[in-house]
This record gives sequence, structure tokens and C-alpha cells, in this order.
Amino acid sequence: MNREFIKNMILAKQYERDAFLSLLSPSIAQHVQVIEKEVKAIIFDIAKEWAVDVSSAVNDAEKEKADGSDGEKKVRKVTIT
Repeated sequence: MNREFIKNMILAKQYERDAFLSLLSPSIAQHVQVIEKEVKAIIFDIAKEWAVDVSSAVNDAEKEKADGSDGEKKVRKVTIT
């Protein structure tokens, strides 16, 4: 996408947010801003945890691939009772 278009869309959303907050009473607008900050923090934490999970899964997959790259297959004896 065009960078100028993206900048204009972000600016339009900021104006839309400001217009919405101006319709509310100051005390309610303050509560909405606090909720907004908390939601942003939650989303950041979720993204951070997801990135850690993906990173560990990739590392595990690479480790398994490296362990199996020598051409040997591992065999375990299983006893069924």
C-alpha cells in the first residue's frame, strides 16, 4: 500500500477517536482512555507470549531436525502387558 494512504488512514482514525472522546463527559472519557491503555497492554503481552511460544517451537523443530540429520533412526523397545 501507499505510505501516504496509510498515514492518512491512521490520522483519520485518530480524529475519529478524538471526536468520540469529545462526545463523552470528561470523567467517562478518562475511564475510556484508561481502558484503552489496559487493552493495549493486554494485546502487547499476548503478542509477546505468542512470539516466545513460536520461537521455542521453532527451536525445538530445529533441534529435532539436527538430531535426526545423522541418518540413524532411534528405536525404543516397548513392552505391552
